[in-house]
Amino acid sequence: MKLIKTFTSLVFFLALSSCDLNYLEYIQHVESPDGKFYYGLYSDFSIGDPGFMVLKLDKKLNPKELKIDYSLKNGISDKDAEWMRTREIFYNYDEAGYFCDNPKLEFINNRFLVFSRGGYMFSLYDIKIEKDTFNIGSPWNEWYSQSQLTDESSNREKEKQDYGRWIQQNLHNKIKEYILTNK
Repeated sequence: MKLIKTFTSLVFFLALSSCDLNYLEYIQHVESPDGKFYYGLYSDFSIGDPGFMVLKLDKKLNPKELKIDYSLKNGISDKDAEWMRTREIFYNYDEAGYFCDNPKLEFINNRFLVFSRGGYMFSLYDIKIEKDTFNIGSPWNEWYSQSQLTDESSNREKEKQDYGRWIQQNLHNKIKEYILTNK
C-alpha cells in the first residue's frame, strides 16, 4: 500500500511540476544487414498499457542515447511526434499486459526483422519490400473484438490462455509461415 501511495505522489508531483521525462526507454538495437541503419526497440512512456516501438535510425545516432522530451502536462512536441512517425517501423502495445516480458528484435535470414515478446512473434518487417508485413498495433483489442468474453465474464487466467492461442494462430504461426515461404 505504501508503494502505491508513493507512486501516486510521484505521478502527481511530476504532473504539477511539468518535469520533462524521456518518452522512450531504450531496450535494444540491431544493425541492418547492409550496415546502413540501426533498428531501435523502445518502450514508450506510459502509466498504463505497455507499448513497444521500433524506429529505423541513421547510423549517426546512438540508439541508446535517443531522447524525446515528454511532460505529463503537454506530452511530446508535434515536431518530435512527426520525427518518430517518419522512422517508425512497428508500434505494438498490450492493454491487458500479457506476454510483455523479454521484448526483442532479431533478424532472420538477413531479410526479416522480427519483434517478439512473451515468447511469441508479434511483428515482422520485410526489408526486401520495406513493409511491415505483420503488425497489429493492439493485438489484445483485435483478439477481444473476436472473442466471446465480456467484461462481466472475464476470468484473467482463461483470458490469457485464449489470447495466447489467438496470438499463436494469428501472428506467431503466420509470421513463421511467411518467413518459410519467402526465404
